[in-house]
Amino acid sequence: MLFLTMLFSMCSVKTISAEPDPNRPNRFDTEFVYESRVSIDPQRVTVGQSKHGERGIVWITGGIVNGPKIQANVISGGGDWQLRRPDGVRDLEAKYALKTDDGYVILVNNKALIDRRPTPDNPENDYVRSVLSFDAPIDSPYEWMNKSIFLGTVELADNFAEDPAVIIRVWELL
Repeated sequence: MLFLTMLFSMCSVKTISAEPDPNRPNRFDTEFVYESRVSIDPQRVTVGQSKHGERGIVWITGGIVNGPKIQANVISGGGDWQLRRPDGVRDLEAKYALKTDDGYVILVNNKALIDRRPTPDNPENDYVRSVLSFDAPIDSPYEWMNKSIFLGTVELADNFAEDPAVIIRVWELL
């Protein structure tokens, strides 16, 4: 113990501060990338109870992507693997592919968290946020998607009962 005390007294400890660094910006900026309407199969496949909670899968059947730098279709065949944890929070991991209007295929991995957070104004309020990663072809117009972190929101489409779909909005973290 004496050795550790001596070691710590010889080391200079720098305090971490929330003060801005004058040499660089200490903030996050985002840039809107796209909005997608992803069609899903309304029949959720229930896998059952696991050691981590109840598992299920929602199959992705198609969709469209529109944004300033990308126009694409969602390829049918992906899925959203879901876990309803014992604390009521849902962890989702959707894996699917996009085919851009100019013929490139981009793989998408969208990890989301859904937590019921009622407020006095909105007792049905959900916290729904996601982190997305992309696997786009190198030397394609979409290679930039391999080199950033992306944040998203997910919500049910307005006419979900008639046309089951989710709306995903995505921003690049700059």
